[in-house]
Amino acid sequence: MSKQQRPKKRPTLIKFGVPKNIYVAGQGNTIEYELISHVVGTDGDGKAIQSDCFYCEWLNSYGAVAIQQQADGVSQSARIRMTYVKAVYDALKKDSIRIYKHGIIDDEHCFVLSSSPDNYAESNKMLEFNVKHYEVK
Repeated sequence: MSKQQRPKKRPTLIKFGVPKNIYVAGQGNTIEYELISHVVGTDGDGKAIQSDCFYCEWLNSYGAVAIQQQADGVSQSARIRMTYVKAVYDALKKDSIRIYKHGIIDDEHCFVLSSSPDNYAESNKMLEFNVKHYEVK
């Protein structure tokens, strides 16, 4: 096994939405999804630059796994590998998080977690988890 642990395939842009309850007068509670952001660097003045974009290795499921999931109503499933980000790992462990493929925030590109996240070898270098998408009609 290589000492460097990182995704090997062409990167896919994803965003993560964490549910947030918001009270609207006259309507009650609604759920909105707030995007997770992280520091990607600093500008010339030393101020932090934030981004809500993450890149991963997106591997679609096939074979027996895909056939079983289609029987369960899942239209698409995938395994995701990405660089470890603590905020993402913590959200994946506790929230009903949404994963938006290609960074497009709509129902067609929205995936949900189908397995618990794995902090690969407990080394805080790479995350791995499975996602699924139900057909939107």
